[in-house]
Amino acid sequence: MEDKKKFGFSVIIPTRNEEDYIEECINSLLDSFELSYIDNTEFIIVDGMSTDRTVDIIKEKFSHINLKILENPNLYQSYAMNIGIENSNDSAEFSLIIRADAHCRYPPNYIFNCYQASRSSRGGNAGSIQKAIGTNIFTRAVATVMNSKFGMGGVKYRRQNSDVNYFDREENYMEADTAYLGCWRKSDLVNLGGFNEEFQINEDYELNIRVRKSGKLVTVNENLEVSYYVRNSLFGLVKQFFRYGLWKTKTLSIHPDSLKKRQLAPVLFVLFLVSLGIGYSILPYYQVLNWIIGIVGFLWLILIISIWKNSPRIINIFLIPIVVLSMHISWGVGFLFGLTRWIRGGWKS
Repeated sequence: MEDKKKFGFSVIIPTRNEEDYIEECINSLLDSFELSYIDNTEFIIVDGMSTDRTVDIIKEKFSHINLKILENPNLYQSYAMNIGIENSNDSAEFSLIIRADAHCRYPPNYIFNCYQASRSSRGGNAGSIQKAIGTNIFTRAVATVMNSKFGMGGVKYRRQNSDVNYFDREENYMEADTAYLGCWRKSDLVNLGGFNEEFQINEDYELNIRVRKSGKLVTVNENLEVSYYVRNSLFGLVKQFFRYGLWKTKTLSIHPDSLKKRQLAPVLFVLFLVSLGIGYSILPYYQVLNWIIGIVGFLWLILIISIWKNSPRIINIFLIPIVVLSMHISWGVGFLFGLTRWIRGGWKS
């Protein structure tokens, strides 16, 4: 094994009102089989002006670790990450930046696995799998949809491996267009200019585009699952996906070649619903529309059953369609709203 002094790890955690999650988040990051690496690790909390007890909990519970607490008056995560990068330690020969979101629980040995992935995969960004989890009836239904390839379009970083073995050093990496969270050499991030602070949302995807354009890889460690706590209300979910769709158009304004076919599905669905409403209001004979609705309804039923069979609870028969509709319609409406903003010049760099 290499000299540990060559490596320094800076774990950056953007926070804002995360009192319900932050203690579990940091404790899970400290749950490491390679405790000898803890002396090489600093935890950088970049707080977006929290109004709850987030910072107090961190000070009370984790004063014994190598900890920095910084303020992020601009609130958004792109600023938080850049503040953390700028204030991270770079005295080691290989200084690594590891992003950790406060809304997550991390598997044992996460920090060491990120380091291994960064070396083994030769990646500019070595990320992980996101596994959505819920804590009540509604959020478990949301998690079921988010973990389904049918519900989220087959994004690579959502492909869970049911045979995870965190003791196994034979890791599996797959190249992807983006990854959940990430691990980078600090020098690479500095050379890329860090995170783009024009982005309130989708800043990670935009950075991964630049990583790949620089000739480096973005990889996902298939054996490294991070548990992500989903939004706990329908309104929060709708707002989240509306903003995802909205800021996707900002990404396209800078990287027009980044659009994936799967991302058009929610947009087409929204346009279909609008066209349907218009068609029924102006067409004297709408038998053709009834046939179209029948076909779409059949496909919709297949989609819902495909998702439901992963969590076959009776209540999910009712909740899953609501969740899927909320996610896809809000993303599609956000995207269309973003297009109008783009056309009006609102996304000019």
